[in-house]
Amino acid sequence: MGPVTTYAALSGVLGGGAVCWMVRRLAHPRRSPLGRMSLYLEGARVRLGGRPAMATGPLLASDALRRVLGPLVGGAVSRLARVGRLGPAENLELSLRQAGLKLTPEAYRREYLRWLIGTPLVLGLVGALTGKAAFVVLFFMAGVFVGARRLPERLRVQARRRSERVRSDLPTVASMMALKIENNKSLVVAVSDVVAQGSGPVVEELGRVVHLINAGFGEAPAFELVAKESAEPAASRFYRFLAAATGGGLDLAKALLDQANELRAQRREEVERSAAQRQMALIIPNLVFMAPVLFAFLLAPLPQLLFAK
Repeated sequence: MGPVTTYAALSGVLGGGAVCWMVRRLAHPRRSPLGRMSLYLEGARVRLGGRPAMATGPLLASDALRRVLGPLVGGAVSRLARVGRLGPAENLELSLRQAGLKLTPEAYRREYLRWLIGTPLVLGLVGALTGKAAFVVLFFMAGVFVGARRLPERLRVQARRRSERVRSDLPTVASMMALKIENNKSLVVAVSDVVAQGSGPVVEELGRVVHLINAGFGEAPAFELVAKESAEPAASRFYRFLAAATGGGLDLAKALLDQANELRAQRREEVERSAAQRQMALIIPNLVFMAPVLFAFLLAPLPQLLFAK
């Protein structure tokens, strides 16, 4: 094995060790900061009359480095966790629900760590096949970036697509609820019928409302909670309208039909704007590819016209 190949293998081993250490830090739950801060608070505690804490064992160089650098490393790891959406389970569960992914936070974390470990190692091995250490490091760093962004980007794309489908389904759901309420049904019964007969992200959120009501929540608080958790502003406004409608005092069927017409008009305007933007985007490839060809056809006869005898 030549010296260049040895450097490449050494770089791959060191990179893999660094990723394993980072994964170990990310996978374990964050501990209380009291143990890490005790060393910094020792002087203030003694000045205030407290007794100095006794060491539980011999203080080694590694223990000193851990106590001094531990808060800094912990802060860096927490920032990396926020970038990779590995934060508290409540926030991650809400993000997964908004994206419509049938994953638990633990399953998402495991899949994220698999991508974070596997992608750099595979790309590092590909770089090692070239026999150059620079390619190993370059491929390994590219694998870290790709592996770290794979699942968060998927989560963001799924949330955007789900929001678009929510805006498309809202007018239909509002119309169906208006028809059921017109048949002398209450709001909760109408919502339960729509959940039993329909499908889609709006029906899933209304199903969560029905589940909360059956679990003991009040009708208005259940709609308010789902409105707060919804990632689509139009859906949040619709659920808050339903929460206000639980108090009565208005013609709910007519109000729902008006809501459906308004939502349908907003969706139509959005589709028209999107179509106009896509038409403008199609002009750029035409200018890039067709303009040179057009100029070539126009300029091709000029030499013969100018220099012909």
